[in-house]
Amino acid sequence: MKKIILFLFVSSMLISCDSQQKNVNSDTNDPMSGYMVGNDDKSNAMVLFTKAYQDNDIESARTIFSDDVVFHVNDSDLTFDQVKEGFSAGHDYFDNIRHSEYDVSTMYYNDGKIFTNYWYTWAATSKKSNEELVLKGYCWFKWENDKVVEVYNAFDPTAYNMEMSN
Repeated sequence: MKKIILFLFVSSMLISCDSQQKNVNSDTNDPMSGYMVGNDDKSNAMVLFTKAYQDNDIESARTIFSDDVVFHVNDSDLTFDQVKEGFSAGHDYFDNIRHSEYDVSTMYYNDGKIFTNYWYTWAATSKKSNEELVLKGYCWFKWENDKVVEVYNAFDPTAYNMEMSN
């Protein structure tokens, strides 16, 4: 009898938790609700862009961006061409630039906004010191009409900038 009561109690708790979770995620009236997926076209576009950066070929990813895309890199506002030039310059100071770990997903909000998020570990070997530098970062793409219209990329540039200084 105790086992039956315990089973019913645990079952009702699991059903209750599952129902509460579904209610939180299915609130179509909340603009900050929606759904999140990985391995969709937008998440894959983010991965392709970061691969183009690692290969020093950002130009190959230009087509995913709107003509007037704005990049916020550590709160500096940049154009696509400025980002291309700046990210490419990093290859003058570092070898084997790579994202050794990353997680990517796209959030589709109820109000129609779409953001792809990318958490990453950046790593490279300094040409000056021959030491490996490892940094954590975060980036998002804001999508409109299947084009990226805004980008935010944040990381602590202190060690990166030190390696690039004379």
